[in-house]
Amino acid sequence: MNRAGDVDGARRRSGRIGDGDGSERPIIEIRGVTKRFAAGDPAVDSVDLEIPEGELFALLGPSGCGKTTLLRMLAGFETPTSGEIRLDGSDVAGVPPNRRPVNMVFQSYAVFPHMSVFDNVAYGLKVTGVPTPERRARVLEALGLVRLDGLEARRPDQLSGGQRQRVALARALVKRPRVLLLDEPLSALDAKLREAMRIELVNLQDTIGITFIFVTHDQDEALSMADRIAVMEHGRVRQVADPATLYEYPSCRFVADFIGKMNLFEATVRACRAGELELDVPGLGALRIPHGEPAHGNIGIAVRPEKIRLNESRPDAPFAFEATVEDFAYYGSETHLYLVTAEGMRFAATIRNTARSPARIERGTRRFVSWTPSDTLVLAE
Repeated sequence: MNRAGDVDGARRRSGRIGDGDGSERPIIEIRGVTKRFAAGDPAVDSVDLEIPEGELFALLGPSGCGKTTLLRMLAGFETPTSGEIRLDGSDVAGVPPNRRPVNMVFQSYAVFPHMSVFDNVAYGLKVTGVPTPERRARVLEALGLVRLDGLEARRPDQLSGGQRQRVALARALVKRPRVLLLDEPLSALDAKLREAMRIELVNLQDTIGITFIFVTHDQDEALSMADRIAVMEHGRVRQVADPATLYEYPSCRFVADFIGKMNLFEATVRACRAGELELDVPGLGALRIPHGEPAHGNIGIAVRPEKIRLNESRPDAPFAFEATVEDFAYYGSETHLYLVTAEGMRFAATIRNTARSPARIERGTRRFVSWTPSDTLVLAE
């Protein structure tokens, strides 16, 4: 599954059974929202976001960046210190969680251990007085959506971790929210199940068509699932874009370093001509790279490890640097190499293991490092 290049994919899907009307108006508008818990830096700092109906949207960032606090303000469990949150066109200031058109799936799932699967999913409908026949029909529909048909009588301790997560999803979906909020929904699962559940969540969202907003610190999770991603740092949103744009065109050093792996270097602009920068990179020398925007003074440049090419002899390339392999790590499908030049510049490179007998590389091996100039990122911030 690869949705990375489809910026508007969420608004072009069809065949849904959700409540969306197909318009492109934002179902969520966050305007200048700040949240302070005590003196000091705010947990969320002047955030502005618009999320269209039907989008699968990710809030991504390291621990403590404010993403869960922002999600809890959407749910109504926290109140903004300042700013405005609008859901489906209405300001929700003062609206309690149970009156908002949203539902939340917590990281711990929070299923009731003494209740059956059916009773867990039916609980919210029961306490709000939904009649028994309608309640039963809606529970069975929700269980069908998450592929738990036939497990209605089981208790949570008779289920796998993935099945318990689906119970939590069904319990949230049975109330037919306009927006589903998910806080680290896959973090409690093992690696293989987590990958399978990524696909299930995306397929579920495709089927029902409502807006999903999920919080994660896992870059792979966000890149593989989301239509768009907001990367957060210290309470602020640093960039909002589709996955491919975030990965290939990060807007700043933080995003470049946080999304995937990256080689980052300091550089000084020596000349800025039409469509090209001439740079001085300490330890590497002069580099010429294509760049359409003016740049001056000290900047950062970056290149992804998978863009780096390694040769035994000096290649016919615009620039190349001899380096020594300091270390390596074999990951099956690829090998990560860590190299250093005589001047002390360090590089990480990734080699795809396309043959059953991967290339033999040992510590101390010397290679020429190069990459295509157009693969160089310029990071002014």
